[in-house]
Amino acid sequence: MPKTIRELADEFGVSKQAIRKKLDANFRANYVQTVPRNGVQTLVVSNSGYLLLKKHFGGGNSQELGEETFTGNMSINTIELLNQQLAIKDIQIKEKDEQLKSMQKLLDQSQQLQLMTEKKLEELKETSIAKNDLSSDIDKTPLPRKKYWWKFW
Repeated sequence: MPKTIRELADEFGVSKQAIRKKLDANFRANYVQTVPRNGVQTLVVSNSGYLLLKKHFGGGNSQELGEETFTGNMSINTIELLNQQLAIKDIQIKEKDEQLKSMQKLLDQSQQLQLMTEKKLEELKETSIAKNDLSSDIDKTPLPRKKYWWKFW
């Protein structure tokens, strides 16, 4: 007996969208019919189409134990590929952590150098201010006036 997309989705334990994705133009032409049910035109899949979909979706909710048991429709190759990518990403994260540590160390060194430079600049300003004060004190002292002999007359 032909089954609707909803019946197939419930039986295989997948969504209706997953079933619809498998119903390409070629599959529809060979295995799908439009039948009126309860006054509504409904898509139904023939028995041979049902067998093909059952083969594709692994026969429903019952899964065989062993190497062929997967989560969803993932294959072993896909899982291995994802595990390899995950390992690569872990290595990259460790490298980034090391880079962050070295960058933090460089930043600390840079801040220390900046602080030392600012201290030296302040010391230089203080010494230059002190020298200016001394020189201004020297400039302010009056020089003894020379007395000229011709001004006595």
